[in-house]
Amino acid sequence: MTDGVKAEQAEEVMASSASETLQFVLKNAPLRVFEVDAHGRFLMNEGVNPPGGSRPGTLVGVSAVEAYRDFPEGLAALHAALAGNDSEVRFERDGKAYDLKLSPRRDAEGSVRTVLGMAHVVTERLRAEQEARVNEERFRRVFEANMIGLVFFRTDGQILEANDAVLAMLGYTRADLAAGLFNWRTSSVPGSEHLDERALAEMAAGGVCSPYEKTFVHKDGRNLTVLIGAATLNEASGVGVSFMLDLSERKQIQAEREQLQAQLLQVQKLESLGVLAGGIAHDFNNLLTAILGSASSAILSLPNESPAHADLDNVILASRRAASLTRQLLAYSGKGHFEVRPIDMSMHVRELASLLETTIPKKVQLRLELAPALPAVSADVAQIQQVVMNLVINGAEAIGDQRGTVIVATGVQVMNESYAQSLFSNEGIAPGNYVCLEVRDTGCGMDEATKKRIFDPFFTTKFTGRGLGLAAVMGIVRGHKGALKVYSSPGKGTTFKVFFPATDAMAVRPAPEVMSFRGEGLVLVIDDDHGVREAATRLLELFGFRVLQAVDGRHGTEVFSQHASEVVVVILDMTMPEMNGEEAFREIRRIRADVPVILSSGYDEIEATSRFTAKGLAGFLQKPFTPQELTEKLTSALKSPPQGPV
Repeated sequence: MTDGVKAEQAEEVMASSASETLQFVLKNAPLRVFEVDAHGRFLMNEGVNPPGGSRPGTLVGVSAVEAYRDFPEGLAALHAALAGNDSEVRFERDGKAYDLKLSPRRDAEGSVRTVLGMAHVVTERLRAEQEARVNEERFRRVFEANMIGLVFFRTDGQILEANDAVLAMLGYTRADLAAGLFNWRTSSVPGSEHLDERALAEMAAGGVCSPYEKTFVHKDGRNLTVLIGAATLNEASGVGVSFMLDLSERKQIQAEREQLQAQLLQVQKLESLGVLAGGIAHDFNNLLTAILGSASSAILSLPNESPAHADLDNVILASRRAASLTRQLLAYSGKGHFEVRPIDMSMHVRELASLLETTIPKKVQLRLELAPALPAVSADVAQIQQVVMNLVINGAEAIGDQRGTVIVATGVQVMNESYAQSLFSNEGIAPGNYVCLEVRDTGCGMDEATKKRIFDPFFTTKFTGRGLGLAAVMGIVRGHKGALKVYSSPGKGTTFKVFFPATDAMAVRPAPEVMSFRGEGLVLVIDDDHGVREAATRLLELFGFRVLQAVDGRHGTEVFSQHASEVVVVILDMTMPEMNGEEAFREIRRIRADVPVILSSGYDEIEATSRFTAKGLAGFLQKPFTPQELTEKLTSALKSPPQGPV
């Protein structure tokens, strides 16, 4: 076989193979191909279905105009191509969409020799495009609805697009965004880079990141906490989308909720304090009544020159100070009632000096800097003493085992509006004249975090004395419509300045206790506490009375019924077993309606009389009581007949 024959055979094989390949592609590809001559007759037809369900190949030699007279759009495109112009048309057939492209093929002279047509099946592409348009429209509506902040970004921090919700959230404008002023990284607070790095690592691994909180810097400089979630859109280009949700309102609501919870806890603590104070008041004050009464009767029994007077005076002062502890709890819990009168602050601080020196360590020096002729303040003496004691003890404990000084000073300060706003107070206090009580120590001082919490009840730190005592101080100061200022820093000591409104009234100075009172007749003391009965009996006998004792209400009514005509006054405890004070009072008044009855209790008068509903008492004597207080009540009761029905 010659080489020429071999080459010819090879060309035939290649041509046959190319034809088979072409037929395979045309049969399986989403492509329909046909060719018509210059008169519109089919020369080739691959995949174009003829009318009547015939096989595609049967159209060869048939006029396209005749075969597709019901397809005007296609025929119009064919005529345009036969006229020498490329043309396109889209049509649907048998549930599929096609893009038909017609291109004329010319001979050497430029005349149209044939027209080649290709119809692409575009059904899936059109469906995908439609879905993309629908999705884009949905996202566009979400994006422009601004119900949530949306941002398109690059992983390098560049913001490609942001909706109005984001711009409004952070205070930027479209012009700022175009100028690059809003950048993911530069608009974040320093130190939050690790949050973004972790989010990018999660997106690189799984395409999305878990939502996280992050703080951005608003255009006006303030910080804004937002919730962020992000997902990768195009990993190659580093483009992602993120939602941003402003948490400011939620944080505020949470803070308000926590504040309400704290207030509720505070109320519960105060209620507990009230219950505690009420529970211990009776027994605690009974003990103090016995101590105070015994010490007072001892003083009355001693000659004036006796050296024991000074010691007994300290016992009496300490007993009265101890009684104010119950008032301290009641004052902070809101259940205490003040005995307010005009007082001289310097005078009362000076009277406390000896007791203060005995309550602080020997290494701590107490120095008084008391201004003379101060304006009076309307206050409860016991509560003011409580403030002074707590602040001095706190100052001494802050000094600890070291040598140091606690200074107590008084003075007058004119309060302006600016300074008034910087004070701790229940509500804003008005500018004007205030009497200032200042307690300074050379102790360890406090940092800002501690200063913010020292007035919380039950708050403690490593510095002893900064807990319930200061909470009680604040309660007392607020109750007197005053305010407080604290100056302190670590290692530089602490200064407490307490302000009370000055008044024009003259300070009431306590009259000396005159023990010239003399009485006569039989007094019935009804109390379940032995010490109280004995102390009261001793004082009454020193005043010249004869005394009968009863151990409870039932016993008291029995004793009274036996001596009803002789008894000139009854001193009746309110809280007793078997028969309480009110029941005993009704029975005593039933036996003899005109006998004066003085009610005695560890509660203050307002609290006690709110529980004791019977009418007609001759007086109220709060435990522990002094001889002068006892004589005042006896004098009033013996002169005034009982009033009102039982």
